[in-house]
Amino acid sequence: MAARPECLNEAALVWTAENRSRYDRRDQRYPSDLTNEEWVLLEPMLPVAKGSGRPRKYVLREVMNGIRYVQRYGIPWDAMPKDLPPGSICYDYWRLLTDDGHMERLNHDLVMADREKAGREASPTLAIVDAQSVKCDAPQGERGYDAGKKVLGRKRHIAVDIDGRLLAVDVTTADVQDQDGGIPLAQRLVRLCPWIKTVVVDGGYKNRFIEAVQAKAGRVVQVVKRPEFSKGFVLLPKRWRVEQSIGALTISRRLKVDYDTLIHVSAAAMLFASITRLMASITMR
Repeated sequence: MAARPECLNEAALVWTAENRSRYDRRDQRYPSDLTNEEWVLLEPMLPVAKGSGRPRKYVLREVMNGIRYVQRYGIPWDAMPKDLPPGSICYDYWRLLTDDGHMERLNHDLVMADREKAGREASPTLAIVDAQSVKCDAPQGERGYDAGKKVLGRKRHIAVDIDGRLLAVDVTTADVQDQDGGIPLAQRLVRLCPWIKTVVVDGGYKNRFIEAVQAKAGRVVQVVKRPEFSKGFVLLPKRWRVEQSIGALTISRRLKVDYDTLIHVSAAAMLFASITRLMASITMR
């Protein structure tokens, strides 16, 4: 029998036994729990305890594990497993993270760290923009009807870099057109990533968006259109990255449907899914 080519031995493959063990979470209590490496990365970035008041009753790492459990598996806060802190404790800390803009800053710092680990410049120069409509099952809160997608709920406007990392997110009611919702997203994107030079969009982002981004923000808009007369799904250059990212982020069951009453908390849930993904990427790279 012919000798096995060197390029096919296990050491040369991406999915080696060593890599498999790094991705294996079977030793964790729950697959959503933070690994030691992830906690070392995350802990210095979290809000510190206030100088006054009682000391924390629950370990902060366990509180974060509770938040990750809810986001990953989509359970109500009051259905938290008994071996994690009470849902009310986890929810209070979750709102602390969402209400002061900390989630956005944390995601931004991790994006830069992951880009550097991948051998790229920390700050991206290109962003890809898209929108996703999802059903809203919150008991109260704003929602609208997307006639094109036939969805009563909200629309997530997102921007990712060339590798699919989430750079910015903005949530509106689903009846807002992509190009109209994309304008405040672009403004947020430029504030977070001032080195962005080019914004890539599909044909749904028309003159209002292009004029706002090019004239007011001074960025180039590149429109990637579907081939004429094409039917069904078409893989568009660069655009596929944002579609891939939406799929990867919505592995979190909490994002399958929008359960949050407040729109800014809904946006924070997307950022939290991105943070979870970035921490795994950084610690496993």
